[in-house]
Amino acid sequence: MENKKTKMLIVDDAPINRSILSEMFSGYYDITECADGSEAIQAVEEYRDELAVILLDILMPKCDGFEVLEYMKGQQIDDIPVILISSYVTDENIRKAYDYDVADCIQRPFEEKVVLQRVLCIVNHYKKKDDWQMEDNK
Repeated sequence: MENKKTKMLIVDDAPINRSILSEMFSGYYDITECADGSEAIQAVEEYRDELAVILLDILMPKCDGFEVLEYMKGQQIDDIPVILISSYVTDENIRKAYDYDVADCIQRPFEEKVVLQRVLCIVNHYKKKDDWQMEDNK
């Protein structure tokens, strides 16, 4: 079975942050950008089966990153790795994020090469996990 998870969802209210991340990952994924959590929830609903990873900011208007995580938890969406990328990566936010099973938390500003490697490794890990689960279900 071919893995069709080819999209990356970048959720951040700052256009410059979305632009930097989009440019970093455009050679790896089909990028979808959202400016707030409400848009992110709609994108998760629309692209759920295609999403390889979600890069999620914490503080945003309308609906913040934790509300997106709450939605995903309520819908039992646990097969898409979520990586928080934010300037607000505090100890409290990290603990709260891990309560929602996020894959990683990255503090902004960040080193591009490090973020690229961390994200690609996490996505690869989830892909292998999905492949193993498909094998177990045969």
